[in-house]
Amino acid sequence: MTARHTAPVAVVTGAGGGLGAITAALLGELGLKVACVDIDEVAAKRTATELNDSGVTSTAYGVDVTSESAAGALVDAVHADLGQVSHLVNIAGILRRTHLADTTADSWRQVLDVNVTAPFLLTQAFAGDLRAAEYGRVINCASFAGTRGYEYPAYAASKAALINLTSSLMFDFWGTAVTVNAVAPGAMDTPMLDRPAAQRMAAKTPTGRILDPDDVAAVIAFFAGRSSRGVNGTTTVIDGGASLLFSYK
Repeated sequence: MTARHTAPVAVVTGAGGGLGAITAALLGELGLKVACVDIDEVAAKRTATELNDSGVTSTAYGVDVTSESAAGALVDAVHADLGQVSHLVNIAGILRRTHLADTTADSWRQVLDVNVTAPFLLTQAFAGDLRAAEYGRVINCASFAGTRGYEYPAYAASKAALINLTSSLMFDFWGTAVTVNAVAPGAMDTPMLDRPAAQRMAAKTPTGRILDPDDVAAVIAFFAGRSSRGVNGTTTVIDGGASLLFSYK
């Protein structure tokens, strides 16, 4: 199928709100066309509409990113609407606030499916596009919890796996202009934030505040650009220095 457009195209998962929506807008400001992907199609359309109203070419897709067949269908749809993909930003994620005794096998699998399997499937699906691009970028959203453990084991394990997946995937793009990197935010002001604990988290952070999504989106934008070409297989912790000194628990 011949692509309608040839400008760089970014696929952003979790684009229906929070960090995903802010990242989609920032990448659009940088000149990319943006495919807004979210399991909530209404939310994805809301983000895409806002981007189009601001002059950014964007389309919305309601997709279960854990589905292999859906990933393949997404490739075809984005090709038809926007063109070949140069940037894949995996932000979609879930957190279940359950400890060992309360975590069911189904809940464990769901967290790993969304947080680890989905980035794998989408990278696999768009790998051909990324290799063919002038320069390709895969950017994953991990968490500080994946670097040091956390009280919710499914979430921490999934983010640790995503960090390792990030450094491992760079070998699949050996000899190309594709880089694979991750960001690992600490406590961030998104719908996933534990609101009752936010003040305590801010007090434990050397900068005296929790993150704004813009703080993380700015680092994602760096990884998305040409100037990041020398950075590959890394995970950048963004938490105001908190995890160097304290636990958020």
